[in-house]
Amino acid sequence: MNESPEDLNYDCNYNMFLAKTMLSNLSKSEDRHKAVRWMRKLAQCNRSLEEMKLRNDFMYYLVINIQSGELQPPFTDNPPQAPLPTIAHLLPGGVGIDLEKEAEWADPKHGGKDPKPLLYENSPDGGEFLAAQPVPRCGAFCYLAVVARPSNLKD
Repeated sequence: MNESPEDLNYDCNYNMFLAKTMLSNLSKSEDRHKAVRWMRKLAQCNRSLEEMKLRNDFMYYLVINIQSGELQPPFTDNPPQAPLPTIAHLLPGGVGIDLEKEAEWADPKHGGKDPKPLLYENSPDGGEFLAAQPVPRCGAFCYLAVVARPSNLKD
């Protein structure tokens, strides 16, 4: 996943736009002020690609919180003065997973299991449709498909 700084900044700006437009979802004035403080802190986090990725993770969870109308930790407190990488543990689930390393471990030649989920194997298109869909990092993902197949029955 080689993301350019431009792509990361675009994602951040988009999430910033969403957060600003949904601020009214937060009923408490104090929560709105905390959210704005977090947005200001995150807007300044762009020193490296890793920091920008981490910033986008924080922005994603902030948008989810604002959308739900209630702030959850770490957003229930004002943002700490510490640099973003030192507070990565505050994210839900802790520090993000290195997906490239995870894929390497799942490689059968390294003793791992087949990385292709069973859902993809049983999908008529080999999982192409599912691979293009957004999947939440935490929470639930529901997929329902209705497929018509020609019957081999003769009347």
